[in-house]
Amino acid sequence: MRPEVHNQQAPESGSEDSDPPVRRDEITIAYQPILRGAATAVLCYFLFDLVSRAFFPGEAHLGIMLTSVGIATILAQLVRQYLRQPRSAFQLEICGATLCLAMLFSSNLQQNLHFEAENLAYAVLMMPICAAILPRRRTIALAVLISFANLMWLVWQNMPAALTDYAWVGVSGIAAGVSIAAIIRTAVLRSVKARLDAIHDREIAEELAREARHLAECDALTGLPNRRSFFLALNERVERLRTHGEPFLLGLVDLDGFKPVNDTYGHAAGDEMLQTVARRLTDIVGHHALPARLGGDEFALLTAANPKTAEAALTLGQRIEAKLSEPYRLGQYTCKGSGSVGLLICDDPELSAHDLMERADHALYFAKRALQGKAVLFNAALEQEMANSSQVDKALRRCDYDSEFQLHFQPQFDLVKGRIIGFEALARWNSPELGAVTPDIFIPAAERAGLIRPLTQVLLGKALAAMASWPDEITLAFNLSTHDLMSPHAVESALATVRGSGIEPSRIEFEITETAMMSDFNQARRAIDQISEAGHRVSLDDFGIGYSSLQYLQLLPVSKLKIDHSFVRNILEDTASFKIVRTLLSLSRTLGLGCVVEGVETEAQMHILRTMGARHIQGYLIGAPMPAGSIPSALGKTYDFTPARGRPGPAEAIRQAGIQ
Repeated sequence: MRPEVHNQQAPESGSEDSDPPVRRDEITIAYQPILRGAATAVLCYFLFDLVSRAFFPGEAHLGIMLTSVGIATILAQLVRQYLRQPRSAFQLEICGATLCLAMLFSSNLQQNLHFEAENLAYAVLMMPICAAILPRRRTIALAVLISFANLMWLVWQNMPAALTDYAWVGVSGIAAGVSIAAIIRTAVLRSVKARLDAIHDREIAEELAREARHLAECDALTGLPNRRSFFLALNERVERLRTHGEPFLLGLVDLDGFKPVNDTYGHAAGDEMLQTVARRLTDIVGHHALPARLGGDEFALLTAANPKTAEAALTLGQRIEAKLSEPYRLGQYTCKGSGSVGLLICDDPELSAHDLMERADHALYFAKRALQGKAVLFNAALEQEMANSSQVDKALRRCDYDSEFQLHFQPQFDLVKGRIIGFEALARWNSPELGAVTPDIFIPAAERAGLIRPLTQVLLGKALAAMASWPDEITLAFNLSTHDLMSPHAVESALATVRGSGIEPSRIEFEITETAMMSDFNQARRAIDQISEAGHRVSLDDFGIGYSSLQYLQLLPVSKLKIDHSFVRNILEDTASFKIVRTLLSLSRTLGLGCVVEGVETEAQMHILRTMGARHIQGYLIGAPMPAGSIPSALGKTYDFTPARGRPGPAEAIRQAGIQ
């Protein structure tokens, strides 16, 4: 909000003594040149009088008058010199009174030494002269009354018969003095008013300009510099690096789990969390860095110091990560959070601001992908990975989706029925330029390049074509990316493709990840509702490895959970993994949800899972991902997982593993 700017001018009426100090100062500033000009005029008058008396003597008492006029001349010059510097209102009053008394004394002395009736005009002129010279009303009134009394005294002493006539002349002098004082004062006050108005307007304009600059350069929510301001500062740093060889540290920070906080506790809590993050970043970097908010839950910083070592940069990143991992007090709630940090030591003058941001962003992407809640410093390995990603991006833009992309299908097995009940479709890319590219590389690349939606349509079409020859009881699990789920058009296109295939919607299950929930919960909910209303099932993939929230299961029409393979890999050796899987299986049964356990590779793992109550499994124990042509033979295969003689059964395997 723009602070109120008070106009400091007062009404033109009223005593100066009641004026605000600023206004009295302005009046003083306006009166000083008037008074100095009057001092110059009085000086010139006395000099002329002095010269004329010296060269044209003839009056009596010449020496006395020359001395008097000389003293008055010196006083006028001293006043004129004194007024070269700014003076207060009281000092101006003294200066004006000095000039008036000098003229009054000189005039009276001459009349007392040698009276002449025509020289009474000087006594009358003293009234408007005092009114013009003096700056304050009280002094003007006193000076005019003294001048009038002096006139009456001279007339009474020398011409008593003309006292009445000169009384009227004196009244006219008073009227002239009052009029002159009013005219001058009105002009001065108008000048002061115009000056104050100009100052007031300038202050408002400056305040509006400051507000406009603040809005243009600062984030309204957190008060930190905004994206525009940050990039201006970054470009300045790059220029200093090129001209003076001054390296600097660039950091990007992205909150982990901000979206669930925003969705669960409301936007007010989310805003408070962002403000807290801004304060913590400012506290950490102090005055040696520029923290900024780029938008959403993305922040950045530029250090003013020279980070000479990777250890120093990582130490700063770890301090940021530790600070952002502290609990957040959001109104009546206390929440946990963390932040991923991507860092780059900028010491290559050949790189542009865009190049630097690209590298820091890649370090941040690696931190979020592999080390969520950690700090990552861009290094040679990430440079190579980024170069490879660039090649992947370019190859994706040039490739023929239909000929280069294929689908493999991994079976899902029902332990109760002892047979395969469905397949998960897994994309494969065999690029003529790059060779075989794994999904963990080309899927993120397609998302970054904005190509995932057309790729999804091609792959879904291939999956439906392969499914046409499957038995009616066999289902298909197909993954939708976060970008697909966030686009109503992409979801509708996928559903339209399924409708056009003629396959029963209940046989097709769409898999989504928790990342999609965190991206935009409301849009994810609308998309899942849309998929469910079309007759499809929805499963939550990789449940348990991210920011798992029971809110997803409570508010979304999810029909199945998929337990990530990372928990199954060490289930025989790691008590924590065992308990997590057991808890997730119990949770799915309590909520009436289906559950598929991924990554089952050994019979021992399968036996333990069966003991826990698992029914559906997926992994290399049942079969590796296979091309569509191998599915008939896989469906015809029989499976016998009865423990062989001498081999431990489920209970014995659990006992030997030491799991309680």
